[in-house]
Amino acid sequence: MSAVTTDAIRHFAWGIGDDNPLWHDPEHAGGSRWGGPVAPPSFLYAVDEGTVAPGHQGLRRVVRSVEWTWWHALTEGMRITPTARLVDESDRGGVAEQTGEVEFESDEGDAVATLRTICVRPAEPLLAVDDRPEVRYSGDQVAEIERRILDETRRGPEPRLVEDIEVGEPLGEIVKGPLSIMDVVAWCAATQGTASDADEYSGGGLHDELATGPEQVAWLCQVLTDWAGDDGFVHRLGVELVTCPPLGSTTTCVGHVVGVDVERRRVEVDLTATDQDGRISARGSATVLLPSRTAGAVQLPVG
Repeated sequence: MSAVTTDAIRHFAWGIGDDNPLWHDPEHAGGSRWGGPVAPPSFLYAVDEGTVAPGHQGLRRVVRSVEWTWWHALTEGMRITPTARLVDESDRGGVAEQTGEVEFESDEGDAVATLRTICVRPAEPLLAVDDRPEVRYSGDQVAEIERRILDETRRGPEPRLVEDIEVGEPLGEIVKGPLSIMDVVAWCAATQGTASDADEYSGGGLHDELATGPEQVAWLCQVLTDWAGDDGFVHRLGVELVTCPPLGSTTTCVGHVVGVDVERRRVEVDLTATDQDGRISARGSATVLLPSRTAGAVQLPVG
């Protein structure tokens, strides 16, 4: 069992580079509908890394896709227990594919979230760090990355109402990078420590000098929470992972609205993460619940 504490929330938010005051500013959070600090949805990666891929010793664990569903906000003081199980294992062209599921439950017995992760177990080794092409930037490129990071915006306490949303509306961008070893260390420290084969975690992290699949998912989740504002609620997030960003890479995460159901207060979103050369590293879709001008706040838990 893990507790959602102020310090744990703050460390996780720092670990993904998310400075939303809803996560770490008691005064700001106290004035929100939650009445105190809450954790970003992806905080549950600090409770359980989500990889359920036993056996096949010596083979890497590469996350190919994840499917998150949340029913409860992660409020300070909540205590959460994860329960993991292997759902399926199959052979895809000589490569083992394993599907695992983790159910997160509060100490009161309420379902908080479910995470389904598909991992593949390739036999070929990861390219050695010294053999990877070095990512280089000019001074102007570094200045442009910094400008884009400083220009990031979030909705914050002003409610984003579902009646005002239009299909095609952009969500804004989140820029992560250039990825440094300290970014990787911060993620490991914010979740469950340095990943190792013995832990049966997914590939990436400090040892591999890569952003992990779960870390990319957390970045995409930040696009949603920044856009939805303090009163919005991320209900579902599915992500297909194409590759893990290496040291030096810069990842841009964006999204746009693809569907709106005003009556159910649901907004459907498509998401994309690309590297500094425009290559896709992850793509996803999500469902965000927003308050309504006529029906009021999002009601939790989600039915």
